[in-house]
Amino acid sequence: MRKTFALALFGLYLPSFLLAQEGRPTPLLQARDSLLLTVENGKKYIHHIIKPKQTLFSISQYYSLGLEELFDENPAFRYDPSLKIGSTVKIPMPNKAIKRYKSSGFVASKHVSIYYIVQPGDNLYQIAKRYFEMPVDTVSARNRLKKNAIKPGQRLFIGWMGIEGIQIEWRVAHPETASDVLKTKYLEDKKKRKENLSQGVCFWQKDSKEVGRLYALHREAIIGSIIQINNPMTNRTVFAKVIGRIPAAYERNIEVVLSPEAARNLGARDPRFFVKTTYLK
Repeated sequence: MRKTFALALFGLYLPSFLLAQEGRPTPLLQARDSLLLTVENGKKYIHHIIKPKQTLFSISQYYSLGLEELFDENPAFRYDPSLKIGSTVKIPMPNKAIKRYKSSGFVASKHVSIYYIVQPGDNLYQIAKRYFEMPVDTVSARNRLKKNAIKPGQRLFIGWMGIEGIQIEWRVAHPETASDVLKTKYLEDKKKRKENLSQGVCFWQKDSKEVGRLYALHREAIIGSIIQINNPMTNRTVFAKVIGRIPAAYERNIEVVLSPEAARNLGARDPRFFVKTTYLK
């Protein structure tokens, strides 16, 4: 049972390897690992290879990426959040997370290597200067290139990332989506769709530091629609965007999984609490 839960989006109980060290999760990578990086439409992405016992939640925490953003980059997880060992998760990579040179005090055992995958049409000048703001000679020497020749599919060693992961301040902050804005959209959509009432247990990741995002996982609500959640104990209501399905491994009495921000707006104190929901189908 524990193994099955570890492959779900969240574990119903936080695994010990996720306990924070000075506010940061235990590293998911070690120095012997490497990260593959691509550039798409000017945006950098690393491709994290899934290891045993890793979850989408642990990966999102490690890279300081909200689940909604993770789903945006990996849309298949909206409907099937189970992870297969050896497959990859696409992660936006901020420039500040890439260490291009060894500074004083650099410790190799605390860093993982980053390799850029050469794409058709690439040239060394474009990769070095435009993508990574590095001298062409540095990239050429680092990879022992002859006459700066490269070919598609080739891996170029660019630099390193600390095994502690990505700090949240390195990412561009996104504006919060206010509940009243989502409420307005809910009322508009309500005119065209059937409204459904239900109740049950709400689960949220209480230890998460994620803020500003109001989203939910639900079994039946239309993905992309808005759901209304009420906490009878506090008499508070919040509206949240449905971004994906609840993993099948969850107990059937779990009615909804909420983002930390949405749960806090409901006055939640425990990881599980009773809620009433109204959603559209």
